[in-house]
Amino acid sequence: MRSALARVCPALLVALAAVAMPVSVVNASIGAFRVLPYQMSPTTQGMTINWFTIDATPGTISISGPGLSQPLVVNSTPALTPVLDYQIPAELNAAGAFPFSTTAIFEAPGVPARNYKHQAVLTGLQPDTLYTYVVTQGASTYTNTFRTAPLPTSTRALRFAVLSDSETLVSGRTRFREWARTTPQAPGSTGRPLGTGRGRDAYLVTETLGYQDNIRQIELRNPDMIIMPGDLIEGTGNEQQRRWDEFWRHNAGQYDDLLSARPLVAAIGNNCIFNGIGAGEPGSGGPLTNQLISYARQQWSAYFDWPSNGSPAFEDLYHRTDYGRVTIITLCSVKATEEANSRVAPPTGQFVNVNFPANRDTNRAWFSTPYAPGDIPDFNVGTTQWDWAVQQLAAARAAGQIIFVQWHHTPFSRGIHGTSVTSNQSGEAMRIYAPLMEQYRVAAVFCGHSEVAEMSYFDTDGDGRGVHLWDVGAAGDGLRGVEDAPGLTAAAITNWRNNPLNTLGQSFRVNPFHRWSADQSEPELWSGTRLIRGGKHYGFLEVNLRTLSNGRSLLQFQNYHNFPLNAGDADFTVTGFELRPYNNRVTLIGSPDDLRPICNPADIANTDAVAGPDGAIDNGDFTLFFQSFFGDPTASDALAADIATTDGTTFHPSEDVAGAGGPDGAIDGGDFNAFARWFFERACD
Repeated sequence: MRSALARVCPALLVALAAVAMPVSVVNASIGAFRVLPYQMSPTTQGMTINWFTIDATPGTISISGPGLSQPLVVNSTPALTPVLDYQIPAELNAAGAFPFSTTAIFEAPGVPARNYKHQAVLTGLQPDTLYTYVVTQGASTYTNTFRTAPLPTSTRALRFAVLSDSETLVSGRTRFREWARTTPQAPGSTGRPLGTGRGRDAYLVTETLGYQDNIRQIELRNPDMIIMPGDLIEGTGNEQQRRWDEFWRHNAGQYDDLLSARPLVAAIGNNCIFNGIGAGEPGSGGPLTNQLISYARQQWSAYFDWPSNGSPAFEDLYHRTDYGRVTIITLCSVKATEEANSRVAPPTGQFVNVNFPANRDTNRAWFSTPYAPGDIPDFNVGTTQWDWAVQQLAAARAAGQIIFVQWHHTPFSRGIHGTSVTSNQSGEAMRIYAPLMEQYRVAAVFCGHSEVAEMSYFDTDGDGRGVHLWDVGAAGDGLRGVEDAPGLTAAAITNWRNNPLNTLGQSFRVNPFHRWSADQSEPELWSGTRLIRGGKHYGFLEVNLRTLSNGRSLLQFQNYHNFPLNAGDADFTVTGFELRPYNNRVTLIGSPDDLRPICNPADIANTDAVAGPDGAIDNGDFTLFFQSFFGDPTASDALAADIATTDGTTFHPSEDVAGAGGPDGAIDGGDFNAFARWFFERACD
């Protein structure tokens, strides 16, 4: 992918170069753009593209591509957006806190810039088609491409990048975030160096640099869409608008333009609605704090225009996006705003109610009820959002779609927010959605919040048809560990295990559905002050979907991390980054309502319901599995021929896949065992 510099007119290069230097800047916009064009709400006929300027000059967007005999030109009508103004004096002056004189955007010295929103809702285009767009704003132009959504019948391979908890702040330019010491050490490791600070208990690069490289690596993978389940920005009372300025610098501005080239589908997170505690109120908040929450919620809708959910007060907080044969359902998990739910709490003095799912709230920290503004939805059973979610899940399943669901607060996690035992902002209350996810055969749930990279697999009814849950909160903020690491278990967990109110006693587990985490499953290997491999790092989840020749779908999930190549010196100097996969690939195969994990031979055994002589997998099992993965094999199927003769026995796919096996030269146990080893090493965790 070309860089942002390659897609703006030469007249802007001087301004961009100045911004890129580590010196103070007066105007941090790009030419006439405050925020570069960015994409959302794709349809089979178009795309919504927004951009922001600091004045009311109208702009134009010109579209060219297949089916257009001449460019489609749309003129913008700038709309002043006061909710995005700087609200407090602290935003306008860094007061010596940063190595640069100003962190806000000004239209002239001493004059804070305002925000004028431009929007083009494009329609009438061809499905799954790449178009070039050029936005002209005054003397500035910006060029990029967008692709309309595929039809549900499309078999084109799709790629999604999923990440959360980027939590941008201007202060992230100089802040090295926590890097929990809970990760085990690999054999031969000298151990992470002792002490505090960078390279010890703080990460090797700043938040800003970590998120910048994460974006760069995602761009190199060229996904069709970005999915972000919450906490795009940090929650703070000091950077109420600057944190959004910084997010757009990363994603549609000076640093990069990830969201200018592909659509974003995002969920709101708890940090997105936190703008500080109201003056004179306790840390738990009150009416003034709730006003700040409503202001932050309005900022969200000022930037994002997701498909309508039919509830004007809750627009942009929960929504559905269809992209080819995939449906993404986004929910809002930030608070139980109805009094009847917000007051159903764990036992007094305890942080958990073992009578799951009686805990009905995700925020007892600073979001209080009653919540007068009424512009944030409850998520509990019988609420407007719950009913909408059930309707959309049923409709997507009836339409034969592959379903992804995202919300912010992870319901199951070994991280700090996985249970009310360790957090008063836990996602425990969102467990009420687990049975729905299973009922409607959801392919994956994406969450964040705990700031760990973790994979769980929940099957709450024990029928063997569970759902993979991905916590993807490693975009660019903290790199936390699990709360129950061996020898480092949090005191709150130990106390709860010993508490007579806990009927599970010592058998209580923070996340009984845990399968993998970067913190516990990827041991660090150190040589002195040099980290060679392993550990938790900034990264993202990649999801790849392709259609097999027999019409079935193959869905593959893989966590990647941006490994910091380091010099091994006393300062833990990072010399570059290398994209590396974690050892946690998961592959699902089947129809949209019956996607099954293929991770070990036991998962596919006896698929033909006829056991072999010793009760193990037999020829018929292999045949069905082979056909489900590669389609109906023929003699011309080169791939089949390449992998089926893995034990050195001559094999002819068209003749032998369904043969008797053994002495007649057909596929036998050796072939299957060798193939299974080959396949599982590459396809599964």
